[in-house]
Amino acid sequence: MKRITIDDFRKFETVLCDLDGVVWMEEEVIWENVEGLKRLKEMGKKLVFLTNNSTRTPEYYAERLRALGLYPDKVITPSVVAAEYLFKRGIKRVFAIGEDGLIDPLKSKGITTDDVNPEAVVVGLDRNFNYEKLKKAANFVHRGLTFIATNTDAHIKKSDGILPGAGSLVSAISYASGREPDAVMGKPNRYIYEFSGSIETAIVIGDRLDTDIIGGNRLNIPTVFVLTGVHTLEDVERLKIVPTYFAENLSNI
Repeated sequence: MKRITIDDFRKFETVLCDLDGVVWMEEEVIWENVEGLKRLKEMGKKLVFLTNNSTRTPEYYAERLRALGLYPDKVITPSVVAAEYLFKRGIKRVFAIGEDGLIDPLKSKGITTDDVNPEAVVVGLDRNFNYEKLKKAANFVHRGLTFIATNTDAHIKKSDGILPGAGSLVSAISYASGREPDAVMGKPNRYIYEFSGSIETAIVIGDRLDTDIIGGNRLNIPTVFVLTGVHTLEDVERLKIVPTYFAENLSNI
């Protein structure tokens, strides 16, 4: 693990960059990283942003990034990846647990929501999750329907504590049905990285060792661990997840 330099970035064509903990932390913009990403864009690098958040659409994030002066080549959410995964398998009706960030990408692929006779169950973060949704999802999964998770993040860290993540809902359905998801779209799993279409010439930037960094490591994509979010250098030893590079922030690019 070495501190990244501008010369190291010159080797790569595409930057696969996380959002939370890199571009912003909750509502606070991390300007040192934003300025560094702008310089990478000026160098001709392709900026692709990957997030595990399934509640918002890529269009929402793209607009928010443009407001900061960042112009992404692509924004990928696990909901978009899930919609493509289901579409390629000819699935047209799903029981969906999630918000607009999940429902809209499904609709864009011609996939309708169906709580009576679905072909699959797809689960993202749903802040209106309840027992009735759990009961239906668990029964459909128990019957053998395809079971897709956008991500399995246990929680979302906030300054005043944590919020249950999509993984907490996925776990409830898995426990009740006796089945694990057939596929998980988000980081650290391969689907969201492969969806970018650029992993052979890419480098990953992220603040979480257990999603961003280990995901890149598994696919042999060089990784940059930035210390502006969730994990610290001490966590590298604790979690035994070692990035290719690290940086306090991206201000020196």
